[in-house]
Amino acid sequence: HIVRTVSQAEFDADLGLILEKMDQPSIDGVNTWFVSKAAREAGVKVALSGLGADEIVAGYPSFTDIPKWTRLLGVPAAVPGAGRTARMVLGALGVRKRSPKSLGLLEYGASYPGAYLLRRSVFLPFELDTILDPELVSEGLAGLRPLQAIKASMTPQAVSPIARIAALESLNYMRNQLLRDADWAGMAHSVEIRTPFVDIQLLRDLAPVVPRLGSGRGKRALGVAPQKPIPTTISERRKTGFGVPTGQWLRRQSSSKGSASRAWALEVFARAQ
Repeated sequence: HIVRTVSQAEFDADLGLILEKMDQPSIDGVNTWFVSKAAREAGVKVALSGLGADEIVAGYPSFTDIPKWTRLLGVPAAVPGAGRTARMVLGALGVRKRSPKSLGLLEYGASYPGAYLLRRSVFLPFELDTILDPELVSEGLAGLRPLQAIKASMTPQAVSPIARIAALESLNYMRNQLLRDADWAGMAHSVEIRTPFVDIQLLRDLAPVVPRLGSGRGKRALGVAPQKPIPTTISERRKTGFGVPTGQWLRRQSSSKGSASRAWALEVFARAQ
């Protein structure tokens, strides 16, 4: 059992090396960096990670948020121009400062690709020209076509909402960010991070039951799966998570978690120039 505290002084000392070791700019991976560092200090060279479990047992809030948004916003979003109009009105009312993403809720939240972009993006497409050259943004969005790319990752589309989100999370967040971050952050400390949940045979075995794993059922099923089940004192306790308060440590404090993420994203972007 390892107890390890990360201080702001240690974060400041490691920040330059963290950014140097990133294969590409990322808003995640800092926590994996410090966990890998602690593991290396303890003499661990190979570590098992739970990466990939949330994607197949419906462990993220997106598994409930996205189906709910698409269900509630489908009718109003169908009105021509409703999304952009709502964005302009909410912006005029000053909502952007309190909850920036809420401006795009009606514009993006009615479809699975749009709602997923809304849930996982740090900055929405209509905000990018506030931090990047507008011409560059226009060319980049035309080339990347984010909504079409997200939709393609869900093709062929599953019938179950849970299975759709599982595909979205696995083929976008997990593949493009989490696995990359685990690789560079672990290797930076010569720690090999193995991911037993990212396994094609496991996915094939679980695929028939994935649609029934909503509302915490997947996590509970995972907890009792071993021959010696995980004690309920662990499996039933409230999730605490682990994160590094980069937003606060960068002295751009905000009451919004999203704003802290944005502060970190801007810092990574600025230092990558």
